[in-house]
Amino acid sequence: MALTMVFVAGAVFALKLHPKAALAAQPTTLATAPSTAAAAPQPALEIYLFKNPKPTPSLQVTTLDGRQLSLASLRGKVVLLNFWATWCGPCREEIPEFERLQKQYAGQLQIVGMSVDELPPAAVQKVAAQMGINYPVAMAPSAVQARFGGSPQFPSIPVTMVIDRQGNIQQKNHGANSYEVFNAEVRALLGLPMNGVQVARIDQLSPDGKVGTIDIPGIAAALEKLTPVQRQSALAALNQQACTCGCEWSLATCRVKDPSCGFSLPEAKELIASIASGTTASR
Repeated sequence: MALTMVFVAGAVFALKLHPKAALAAQPTTLATAPSTAAAAPQPALEIYLFKNPKPTPSLQVTTLDGRQLSLASLRGKVVLLNFWATWCGPCREEIPEFERLQKQYAGQLQIVGMSVDELPPAAVQKVAAQMGINYPVAMAPSAVQARFGGSPQFPSIPVTMVIDRQGNIQQKNHGANSYEVFNAEVRALLGLPMNGVQVARIDQLSPDGKVGTIDIPGIAAALEKLTPVQRQSALAALNQQACTCGCEWSLATCRVKDPSCGFSLPEAKELIASIASGTTASR
């Protein structure tokens, strides 16, 4: 399976190779000289959940160990529905986090692994056993992926649906995220103390995939400063210009689907600044 890794601030993707995925991320140079300066304080973690979460599509699968499992049967628990593959490095990095969360919130949380592998189920089950996965795993053919937003397959994985106890999708995490992010999302949906973590509510995409609101993570304040005519132009441009991270989404869509993306944020800010100053941003 040919793939490439794209590293984005806060998230890592495994991409099935396509033209945009051939764009290589710039390498990071690590300083080796000791520093006597005091470490800068880390900003408080902020997570994003949808303002108006929508019900999850129906799903009933046979797990790799032969059990029947449906999302409807999991009502009352928070669910992390994780689309992954055995060949995907970032996906495998998340698995120990999921195993830890499954133990930590036993009885309140259910993680379900949905393998997009083209391997036989028995081969996926062998890998799952070798990794010590302590939650159910099932296969996710194209038809299942399409039901959850693939077209028909997800262009990049991992993708994790964060589902509340009422069966609504509260967030779609694209790329590998940290234990801290998943833990905060679970705690927020369980109504547990957040220990200083901030929860922001954002809009989902419209049915045609366009973002028609200015409440876009990271750039809402900049959009508010524009005149009405400028905002209209900015939203049109943000929905048209592609993000360069390899996601194949527009800048606006990438900001909503992956607020941690380190590419779409500066590119969107540059575009808005050019509209505010009356110059034309083109790429």
